[in-house]
Amino acid sequence: MKIREIVNITVLVLIPASLIYSGVSTYLHHRCANSFGPEFNEKRKELHIPIIPADWPVYHKDENSTIWQEPKVKKGHGFKLVAYNGCELDLEEDHFYFSSKKLQDTVLTMDHSYVNSQRKRDSTVFTLHIGNRLDTIRRKQADSIFTAYKINKDY
Repeated sequence: MKIREIVNITVLVLIPASLIYSGVSTYLHHRCANSFGPEFNEKRKELHIPIIPADWPVYHKDENSTIWQEPKVKKGHGFKLVAYNGCELDLEEDHFYFSSKKLQDTVLTMDHSYVNSQRKRDSTVFTLHIGNRLDTIRRKQADSIFTAYKINKDY
């Protein structure tokens, strides 16, 4: 066989093989991304994590995360980020607003991290952002703030 024939055969085999590998790899990485949206809300309720309201559109999506956002800024739950690595759910971040202003000076953030290869157990952290100040608070304190401001927790 001539060198030219070997090169042609190699190219004819490698190009389709790399395209097949790329397609399979993309499928394996993205096949579960659509499993963590509103269809996961029942599990969120069991875990006491805020749900994704049915009327929220996807604001941003990439290979490792999806963000949903309330279309109109208002008091209450207004933002959810879900991060994942393939079929492994990593974390959810929710923002609760205290007014309907576009610029929020007070936001309560709830971060829920799921068990994974790096983490031995689920954990939830609440952070109160007031201006430039950040304070980590307990769930009981967050619940009191929600009650005082008449904010539906939706979990």
